[in-house]
Amino acid sequence: MNLLGEKMKKTTRINTEMRYINNHQHFTISELMAAFKISRSTVARDLADIQELGMPLISQVGPAGGYTVLRNQLLPAVQFNTDELQALFVSFIATANTQLPFLNNRQTMTQKLLAIASPAQRKALQALTQLLRFETTNPANAGLLELTDVADPLLTKLINASFINRHLVFTLTDGDRLDGYLQYLYHHTTEWLVVVFDLEKRQTRVINLTQFSTVAPDALQLSPVKLQQQIATARQLPNIDLQLGPHAIQQFKRLHRPNRVLHYLDPFEQSASYQDYVAVDRIEELTDMVDWLLFLGPDVTVIQAPQQLRVQVQKRLQQWG
Repeated sequence: MNLLGEKMKKTTRINTEMRYINNHQHFTISELMAAFKISRSTVARDLADIQELGMPLISQVGPAGGYTVLRNQLLPAVQFNTDELQALFVSFIATANTQLPFLNNRQTMTQKLLAIASPAQRKALQALTQLLRFETTNPANAGLLELTDVADPLLTKLINASFINRHLVFTLTDGDRLDGYLQYLYHHTTEWLVVVFDLEKRQTRVINLTQFSTVAPDALQLSPVKLQQQIATARQLPNIDLQLGPHAIQQFKRLHRPNRVLHYLDPFEQSASYQDYVAVDRIEELTDMVDWLLFLGPDVTVIQAPQQLRVQVQKRLQQWG
């Protein structure tokens, strides 16, 4: 049994090493040792086995030497085991109806996965689509073969433009022009929000993707150091200071704004401090903060909060009578 286990372990390792080699084209023994946490002698044996399997490797001597794969020598088609296929399907199900970029071809990808699966695997995968439910999925349309998650085309354009230059020129639907630096994107309550530093107003803005009509990289390359200095200078000091109990901590882990962290007050992580900033003059941001604070539940002690925020929370509670 132990010999069989070792053989299976070695087979899996060599298959993974072949993928690694194929993806990197050029590599050294030291790189393989570090990547797979194996000894030099094990690497030497594995490389001999890999060459026997038909992967042509050219060795190069010298301090910068290593191995290179002959061009146009491709590995066979990728094969997934049952756990790997199920993991891919679960990730597909978990992100259904969330309008992810680049996934308007989910149907094609799903069909390809089903095509390489065995009959038993295919049956199990189809059962998964009916068995699992996540908060972000639509129970009335849980099938992976339906195109339910086509994102706004501008989302893909925005991401591709940011690959060229994070300094972007936006045109809003009302005709205004925004010269800004894209900080990050995040998905919130079925909508994509764009967090951009407005270079003219010197402030960070959170804008719904639907409020943009076009986006393009700016020809001007900003100095990253100066840009980060501007963002740091413009960053608002916290005006919200909360202490969270166990239930509120669990709620925080389920949902919170990006780049926000808790500072635990005890070694058992049963109490934590949370600080944040809310622009009380922006009604949408203020409303979102009220919604989130109520989501945390009663296990929250308010140390500091703007009066406008307190008033809005009280009004919301009074609606219950």
